[in-house]
Amino acid sequence: MVALWDYKTDITQSMTARPDAHISPKGGKKAQAENLWEHRSRLLIPERARLNTVRAFSVILEERVLGSAWVPCRPAVSGIETETLERALCAYINSSVGALAMLVDRSNTTPSYPRFSLDDLRKLPVPDFAALGPAAVPGLAAAYDRQANSVLRPLPQLNDCPARMALDAAVIAALGLDEELVANIRRQLAREPSVTGQRYGGFER
Repeated sequence: MVALWDYKTDITQSMTARPDAHISPKGGKKAQAENLWEHRSRLLIPERARLNTVRAFSVILEERVLGSAWVPCRPAVSGIETETLERALCAYINSSVGALAMLVDRSNTTPSYPRFSLDDLRKLPVPDFAALGPAAVPGLAAAYDRQANSVLRPLPQLNDCPARMALDAAVIAALGLDEELVANIRRQLAREPSVTGQRYGGFER
């Protein structure tokens, strides 16, 4: 059994990842392990993140895996191919809008190093993919394909990250959002004290 066990931001710097561990059941835990194994996925979301160094808020692997610092995510929408949906969702979560969605409703005591509970992740605001136009999901999936191996800069450099801006453009097109609104989200997240570790210097327009 293989897994994506750790989140090392010096290694995982894009929306693609590779397994980093081999795992096996402990003695007497085979049935429990087999049950967990059924929940593995190609799409994973971090269970915790240090905000001044985090790069990807979701990754895709070539094979379905489990994780320790990562939570498998198995999206399903009737009429949309699973792999297309995974790619679209990964692109959205790694956009500035997706990063804001990850951080807006977190259960944590350390703002700069939040942990995302299963309840937090189940409530993660995501688009209603079934209600979007026919080009929206393929458009987001295509954005993932174009940027899959691009380096995502850490959140404090959000406003200077070409890959993030490309994902933002795809989200704007898919969801019909205002371009300046998304640009402002990107700017303000990059300056958020829990992200930078610095004192807040006020709003920019």
